[in-house]
Amino acid sequence: MGLCLTLGQGSRDGSSAAKTPAAGAVVIEKSRSFEEEKQAEPTAAEIAAEDAKLKQMQSKTRRKGVATESIDKEVIKNYVKPVFAKDQETVTKLEVKLKEDPKMAVLFGHLDSTGLRDIVNAFQPKDIPQGVDIIRQGDPGDCLYIIKEGNVDVFVARPGPTGEVKAGDKGPKVTTLGSGALFGELALLYNTPRAATVAAASKKVFTWRLDALDFKMLLMQSSQEQYEKYEGWLSKVDLFKTLNHYELSRLADAMESQKFSAADTIIKQGDRGDRFFILESGSAAAYIQGDAGEKEVKRYSRTGDYFGEIALLTSEPRRATIRAVEGGCTVASLVASDFTNMLGPLNDILKEQADKYPLYKDFINKV
Repeated sequence: MGLCLTLGQGSRDGSSAAKTPAAGAVVIEKSRSFEEEKQAEPTAAEIAAEDAKLKQMQSKTRRKGVATESIDKEVIKNYVKPVFAKDQETVTKLEVKLKEDPKMAVLFGHLDSTGLRDIVNAFQPKDIPQGVDIIRQGDPGDCLYIIKEGNVDVFVARPGPTGEVKAGDKGPKVTTLGSGALFGELALLYNTPRAATVAAASKKVFTWRLDALDFKMLLMQSSQEQYEKYEGWLSKVDLFKTLNHYELSRLADAMESQKFSAADTIIKQGDRGDRFFILESGSAAAYIQGDAGEKEVKRYSRTGDYFGEIALLTSEPRRATIRAVEGGCTVASLVASDFTNMLGPLNDILKEQADKYPLYKDFINKV
């Protein structure tokens, strides 16, 4: 089954028309058709505003002064998240698609539930009549599509002897995509021309579209919020009290957050250690497998509790299994190389703290 609900179009300013309806309710509003959208030519002011946004985005790759960075952060912070109305069933389908599709994992796999919902809210409806080219090979890529209903044909034109594609040549059809399929995702990753032409094959194709600019702004806003959150609570972790602002900033920037449901395994006894973990919220527990079976030996329940350091300090296999317990947990982690580079000065403290695991060590010595 694809995404088969006919849904209305919300607003970008968070007005009541853009709010998600109650469960079971269906919003029925006339969304802009392809032809209506085509006829609505942008004003000079709108074009200038979009150009300004694009220049803002492109400037992110260059080193900035402190004043410029401050302005940039303010622009990101004040960016208004687009919201297009959807019922709960479609919200769920889009979230599942973004989380489970292998292509989407590259783009959205690192987002928490709030960040993912912001992306889902930004998808807007776009209805396209049969025969219309949705994207054209060679054009700039500016959005991603997920097919809600209908079929599209994909064409790829090959360069001729001169190395150029003949103008107007779509090339042969290479595949047909149906409900639930996505295309145009490379536009959200790379600033490259479209690699194929995609045309509406059925009488009408109903899609959800995510603009690249909204995607980039939402990601930057999410990253900034995550950075501020990390730098805030990391400074309160006893282990990091000796780090200065610069060191905390680097640490916050390198952290990756991940949620685990109750009983999910975070690290497994006997595995090679490749990450260091810090508890953000929830609870986890350490278990050791021995002759007497598996035993719980330690609980982690305070923000800032950490685990996984012993395997990285000693280069030995994991000595225990860590699982999320009731209610699940969220952890921040560092890859081994970042752990070594950023927390090297804390090695002595980490080793000293490891020696204060009485139950942990005693149990290890007995098995």
